[in-house]
Amino acid sequence: MKKPIHLQPARFIALALVGVLAVAAVIAYRSVRTAHAVLHPARQPLKPVAEGALAERTDVVLHTRDGLTLRGWYVPSRNHAAVVVMHGFAENRTQMLFEAEVLSRAGYGVLLFDSRGHGESEGDLVTWGDHERQDLRAAVDFVSHRDDVDPSRLGVLGFSMGGTTAMLEALDDERLKAVAAAGAYPSLEADTRYSYGKWGPLSVQPVLWTLRLSGVDVDAVDPMKRLCDLKGRPLLLINGDVDEYAPAFLQDALFQAACEPKSYWVVPGAHHGEYAKKAPEEYANRLRGFFDAALLSGS
Repeated sequence: MKKPIHLQPARFIALALVGVLAVAAVIAYRSVRTAHAVLHPARQPLKPVAEGALAERTDVVLHTRDGLTLRGWYVPSRNHAAVVVMHGFAENRTQMLFEAEVLSRAGYGVLLFDSRGHGESEGDLVTWGDHERQDLRAAVDFVSHRDDVDPSRLGVLGFSMGGTTAMLEALDDERLKAVAAAGAYPSLEADTRYSYGKWGPLSVQPVLWTLRLSGVDVDAVDPMKRLCDLKGRPLLLINGDVDEYAPAFLQDALFQAACEPKSYWVVPGAHHGEYAKKAPEEYANRLRGFFDAALLSGS
């Protein structure tokens, strides 16, 4: 009969430490792989546009100040106002067809485009609102020089990553007179900690390090700390009450950080991006009402 093996305390501690380090290494490795995936998402093909929808759209090409070519559609304005519409992560302009059609039917000029690294646009790095601000600036440059648009009547509507980008750029570009953000995150670091915080710093820090090493200014993607710099330009926040990607506590913090005029609509039963699915008429009415009040009053 063999005698039981008794480990010396020091050896036991050493083996336990090796085990802990091995687990930590696996978590860190997986987090780095996850970060690379969100920096380089697979491109999604454009969805078909329903017959008759956005019938007056024309293909447009935008040029960013850092040298990228972006592709999109523009529908001319009939009321001298225009809204730039931005899609979310790992999608393309066709994600926002409902919103574009609602605004176009209301008379607005509408510019939809694929952000860098998405759809038909150039770029292979997605920076979660950091460099995408330049995409939105190129879009605003385009619509502000249109003959059918009064450059003092420009707004932006963004979903998820597009919503955060919309707020960020509007803080520095006063040409945008109204900002609507649906399912947006208040800061990239807060979103990272929520999304990848299962193992605390072991899973969060490798993601943040990877983002920063890839050229993302994580600290700059923080519209919440500066929202009052909108200086009287109206903000509309939209979210679903069962949105697992943009939870209520982050949305509430974003709303509380904003200054008036501001409004906040929570869509009952809606997951991320399901506003048109759960409440199409109210969603359409809220978008029209918001932009009408902000861009058409006094016209």
